[in-house]
Amino acid sequence: MYDLLKNIAQINNWEFIYGRQDYQNVEDMYNEIDDNKVNLFLDSVVIDTSFSESGVESNTYSGRFLLLLSSDVDELYDGDESSKYQSYIKPLIDNHLTKIKTILSCGDYAINTFRTTEVINLFDGNYDGIIVNYNVSEI
Repeated sequence: MYDLLKNIAQINNWEFIYGRQDYQNVEDMYNEIDDNKVNLFLDSVVIDTSFSESGVESNTYSGRFLLLLSSDVDELYDGDESSKYQSYIKPLIDNHLTKIKTILSCGDYAINTFRTTEVINLFDGNYDGIIVNYNVSEI
């Protein structure tokens, strides 16, 4: 899952940050991030391995990733077209999350669950976007 999401980020010219949530909130790392790009933060991946009766191994990956954009803490959450929802959250859901779902669905994976939660003013870097809790199995 790490390699797949990192590749998706590179193809789309997004920032890719991997690690535990406490690491992702370290203020110093924000100096390295381009605030004008989509940021894909990937938490540690959980891998569950199962075996068929004939011994064929398959993996299920679960965890969470975040698609975030840098924003101004003073912007309104909802309202006109310049609100946080319209400017940051909706485009991430409609465009960028759709890209990830399409790549997963058209590849060697089955999406079992994708739970999306909207977030505002997340982390010390003040990001708005979505958190996606996922469970994906190899086909």
